[in-house]
Amino acid sequence: MHLIRVFCSVINMIDIPKTEIKRRWTAVQKAMDDFDALILPLGVNFQYFFGKPGMPSERIILGIIPKSKDPFILAPSFEISNFEAATQIDDIVGWEETESPYKIFEQELNDREIGTNIGVDPKLWIVEYERLSNTSKRHNFTSAGNLIDSIREVKSSWEIEQLSLASQYSSEGILTAFDRFYDGMMEIEAVPILAEELGNLSGNPLSFALVQFGENSALPHGSPSRKKLGSNDVVLLDVGTSVNGYQGDITITLHMGKPNQKFLEVYETVFEANRAAFSKELEGISGGSLDEVARKHIVDAGYGKYFTHRLGHGIGLEVHEKPYLVGTNSSPMKINQTHTIEPGIYLPGEFGVRIEDDVVLQEKGARRLYNTSRHNW
Repeated sequence: MHLIRVFCSVINMIDIPKTEIKRRWTAVQKAMDDFDALILPLGVNFQYFFGKPGMPSERIILGIIPKSKDPFILAPSFEISNFEAATQIDDIVGWEETESPYKIFEQELNDREIGTNIGVDPKLWIVEYERLSNTSKRHNFTSAGNLIDSIREVKSSWEIEQLSLASQYSSEGILTAFDRFYDGMMEIEAVPILAEELGNLSGNPLSFALVQFGENSALPHGSPSRKKLGSNDVVLLDVGTSVNGYQGDITITLHMGKPNQKFLEVYETVFEANRAAFSKELEGISGGSLDEVARKHIVDAGYGKYFTHRLGHGIGLEVHEKPYLVGTNSSPMKINQTHTIEPGIYLPGEFGVRIEDDVVLQEKGARRLYNTSRHNW
């Protein structure tokens, strides 16, 4: 779970095998029953299918994956060499600053004899959707969100390897950073320490960092503040770094000094809820059922009203993506889906405990993506 990102202006270089990219093209083309082509603006889905990270700007850039032809890219002419180097794709159609990229897009679809039903990445800006629709009169543009999600939800062995490294580096970095914490330091002073330790391991900046001391740990989504660390405080650290764009998301709740009995009781309740969901996760169980398993354990212990969020969320190129482990989700879990399991108990004005693991569902059940121990007492 996270709320804010730090150092997010840095876009990491990624190294993804071309065979992995081609596997994704083949998978989405086989599943493209309702579309003649898929279009993807620069962003996370473009990164998934073409290998280049980045955010959209006022100049439209599109990756186009036809149902039965080779993918190609539409980009400003001065960006062609950049995209050739980053994507290893030679078929890049350029448009000049004095030209309409929307007319060039339409002409390319016509020249390549691509059909009229175009699936659109739902992350495409509405203004770009309107311009494409107004220019391409013969084409029908429909959201392809479900199609994209269905491909991205199930991870390849290469993706699972990247996520395992990201989770391992995130967890190890949290514990190493905690060893450098000291009485009187502020939450915001912990962030650069975490950035250094996680960065030393992953070679990448922090993706996000929640640092919460004492009673601030009772805020499920608390931002680092100027609150100072006490000698007997609970410390909740929800932090992640990335590997080749794939995100780790680990929460470790620690304690300065000797924890009291109430903390140990709450911690054990959360830990047991985490393990209960973990042990029940098998192919076909729904995200809602896993949430119910963990929630029942916390309710039975008398802390139900203090578990205020869903059990977990998918993790991949995005820290939060499908599947969502929430009570309303009746969809069955699939082999090689990756997600968090993160029950929590938050006692206002006292402290909070969250235990968040990154896991992958495999044939024999859930497997934790990292092997770091989390206790410090």
